[in-house]
Amino acid sequence: FDLVEGLRKKSVWMSFAWDEIQQRYRRSYLGLAWIVVSYLLFVAAIAIFFGGFSGLDGKKFTAHVALNYAIFNFLIASLSDGCDVFRSSRHWLKSSTLPHSIYVYKSIARSLFVLFINLCIAMIIVFLYADEIKIISLLAIPALIILIINAVWVQMILGYLASRYRDLTHFIQSISRVLFFITPVLWVFDERTGIVRQISNFNPFTHALEIFSAPLLGHYPSLLSWGV
Repeated sequence: FDLVEGLRKKSVWMSFAWDEIQQRYRRSYLGLAWIVVSYLLFVAAIAIFFGGFSGLDGKKFTAHVALNYAIFNFLIASLSDGCDVFRSSRHWLKSSTLPHSIYVYKSIARSLFVLFINLCIAMIIVFLYADEIKIISLLAIPALIILIINAVWVQMILGYLASRYRDLTHFIQSISRVLFFITPVLWVFDERTGIVRQISNFNPFTHALEIFSAPLLGHYPSLLSWGV
């Protein structure tokens, strides 16, 4: 019921999200352009310094990093923002009767804004560097919907738990650093064997990236990844 009521108040959480985005980049010379600049700097650095460790040619590796880094940032934001989603809005929670899910939708809308900007840049890189876009690229649409739906319940659960157990926030911060290295952003999953591949297979982020980026790069995602 709370989720439905919150979803109906779209104008409220959209306004909250846009206000927070403006506050974050207020009084900076580049403003929202910092989203693009920081994203391009990271993709370029990884493509240059890690491209030589992959069997893919430089252009395809750059497309791989561009897509996967954009989605990885959204997934990590779902964890880190989820821990703070209610704690940061405690004054609103105490003084209003708004559905709790509004603060979750606000948080996700803010992350989606950044994601869509990064994906626009990533798709330009894919068009320039990867193979031709195929019809299976449309599978990325239901994949993105699944990731957004997952982000809702993840943030709801983490929001309530982290409000009660503060150690959860520190745990999520610690595990986020590990997830960056065991998720195929800096490297390509199909090129790894042994313990690295096994650990990565147990990482749900690996499968989240697979179902979204594989279709855009011209490959069918595995049924295992869809299931996870």
